[in-house]
Amino acid sequence: MNKNIKIFVVSDVHGHCTLLKDALNRAGFEKDNEDHLLVCLGDYFDRGSENAEVLKFFERLEHKVLLRGNHEDLLLKLLQTGKILPHHYINGTMQTLSEFFGKYSVDPVDDTIDFSGKTRVLDRVCDFIGETANYFETKNYVFVHGWVPAGTASASDRANASDEAWEKARWTKWTEKYDDAPPLTDKTLVCGHVPTLYARRFAVIDNVGSGADIFYGNGLIAVDAGTFDTKQVNVLVLEDTLI
Repeated sequence: MNKNIKIFVVSDVHGHCTLLKDALNRAGFEKDNEDHLLVCLGDYFDRGSENAEVLKFFERLEHKVLLRGNHEDLLLKLLQTGKILPHHYINGTMQTLSEFFGKYSVDPVDDTIDFSGKTRVLDRVCDFIGETANYFETKNYVFVHGWVPAGTASASDRANASDEAWEKARWTKWTEKYDDAPPLTDKTLVCGHVPTLYARRFAVIDNVGSGADIFYGNGLIAVDAGTFDTKQVNVLVLEDTLI
């Protein structure tokens, strides 16, 4: 059955749980309201200092849709391979590892973080990332982390796109793809990944606002506030129909 609800959209919180909660409270999000849905566009961890709190917040939330960001790809690949590369330091992944597991282990025997009965932090983190989706659609919107795969103009195309294509898409910068024309023919694309500060180049159309505000383009809404620098979390509030 189709149902009209209020959708609260956040993105790229990067380990800033207090800022996230404060922003959602100001936006009127009610976690126990079944007509309120929280959609996060990915990049939950890295760069901030409240990564464990972010994880607990989202895993305990009932009415949610969690998309995967490129930082989840980084963290999951590191946990699966055990290979630490220079970009893990640059992107803040090592900060997250240290917070979850301590300095010397990714499987602590004495788990001091409450992960709802899970005995291994490693399992909880991998399960969380594994449950994230590539994208989400409502009647009038398509929600992604970075962009949509090439050749996915229709809903059926997006549904049939491979995980590899979606992984490439979430690393794609919307500022390099958006050209003032609607990216989709039938719906508005909502994305994160690149801070809206970089939307200033599109100031000739639409409302750019201050550096970190939500960017409303032509068939495109960009949400990422660059939280790790600005200490601001944007909350986009929409009303739409679930399909």
